[in-house]
Amino acid sequence: MSGLLIRGGRLFDPACGLDGEGDLLFRDGCIAAVGAVEASGEEHVIEAAGLLVLPGLMDIHVHLREPGQEHKETIASGTRAAAAGGFTTVACEPNTSPPRDTAERVGEVLEIARRDAMVRVLPKCAITIGQRGAELTYLEALRAAGAVAASDDGFAVADAEVMREAIAAAKRVGMPLTVHVDGPEMIERDIGLADELDGRVHFSHVSLTEEVELIARARQAGLRVSGEATPHHLALCREDAPEGNANFKMNPPLASARDRTAVRRGVAIGALSVIASDHAPHAAEEKARPYGEAPPGVIGLETTLAVVWTCLVHPQRVDAEMAVWAMTGGPAEVLGLEALGLREGARGDAVLFDPEREWVVEPEQFASKARNCPFAGRKLRGKVVATIVGGRVVMRDGSIMELGATA
Repeated sequence: MSGLLIRGGRLFDPACGLDGEGDLLFRDGCIAAVGAVEASGEEHVIEAAGLLVLPGLMDIHVHLREPGQEHKETIASGTRAAAAGGFTTVACEPNTSPPRDTAERVGEVLEIARRDAMVRVLPKCAITIGQRGAELTYLEALRAAGAVAASDDGFAVADAEVMREAIAAAKRVGMPLTVHVDGPEMIERDIGLADELDGRVHFSHVSLTEEVELIARARQAGLRVSGEATPHHLALCREDAPEGNANFKMNPPLASARDRTAVRRGVAIGALSVIASDHAPHAAEEKARPYGEAPPGVIGLETTLAVVWTCLVHPQRVDAEMAVWAMTGGPAEVLGLEALGLREGARGDAVLFDPEREWVVEPEQFASKARNCPFAGRKLRGKVVATIVGGRVVMRDGSIMELGATA
C-alpha cells in the first residue's frame, strides 16, 4: 500500500489560509500532496465528503498522571483519550508523583511515551523543586532532556522574587513558562515581570473578566504574554453546576455568566490564543467523596473540540478559523514550535471532523480511565470521526485502531 488518501473533504487550516474541498495524501509519515490528488489505486482511501479535515490538534495543558498516579490515568490511556478527541500532540503537566523536576524524570516520561503513547507527548517540567515555590529547578538541564515548558500547575509561584528568577532563567534557556493562574493580582504581577525582563509568560485556565482584560492590554502593548481558555470555562458558569456534584469542581472554579462571556470574547479577539482541555482525571472513588473533600479537576480531551463547536462556533460567538487556530497554531506558538498544517511536507497529522453530527456524552464509553466529566449526558453538535498520526489512522468512528507511538 502506497499511502493514505483522504478524498473530498473540506480542507480547513487557518495557518495555511486553506478552506476548500480537496484531497490529502499521506506517505512515509508526512503529507505528500494537498488539493486535487491523482490516486495510484494502491492507497487506502477514506471518503470525507461533508467532513472538515483539520490539522492535528495540540493540547498544551494535560495531566497524564504517570508516573505515580496510574489509578487516575496513564500515558497509554490518556493519549488514547487524546486520539479519540482529535488531539495528535499533548503537553503534559509535571505534577506527577514525584513532580517532574529533574532531567531523569523528563527522560522517564519520554521513554514511557515512546513505548505506550498513541499521540506525540511533550513533557513539561516543574518551575520549582518539588513544586514548592521556593527553589528553581535546573531549567537548562530540563530543557536539554526534552522539556518544552516549565509549570508549577496546581500551584502559583507566590514569591515574586522566585518568579522573577524563573522568568529570567526561562528566557536564558529559551523555554516558556505556563503558569497557574491564581487571580488578577498574580497575573498583573507576572505581566509586570515579563515587561521588565522581556520574558515569555503563558497564563493557564483564564476564567475571570479582569484576567482577560489584563492579558488583552498586555498583548496590545506588545508584551510576550499569552492566555488560555478551557472548554469548561467557555461553556459553563457557576449556575450550571448542580450543588454538591464534584464533577463540576475544578481549579479555578466556574465563575459568573459575565466572566464566561469575557472568556469567550477573549478567544474571539485573540487575546486568549489557546484553548486547552486542562484534562485532569481522578478516580471515581475520589470524586465520590463529600464535595469539600473531593479533588478539583475535570476531564476534557474527548469533548473539547465538540464543546467548542457546540458553544462557540455554531452560535457564531467565535469564528471557526479562530477556534481551530486556538487548538493548532496558537498552542504551537506558545511552545515555540512549528504548527502542524495541511501542507506538503508537513508531519502527517490530521483530524476528520463532522461539524453537524449530534451525540450524547457518555463518559463510561471514554478511552480515558476517568469519568469526571461535567458534560455527561449533554448533547453536543460536532464529532471527531478519525484521527491520523504520522500518516496512520489511530482512531476511527470511536474505535482505537492501532498503537502509534511517536517521537
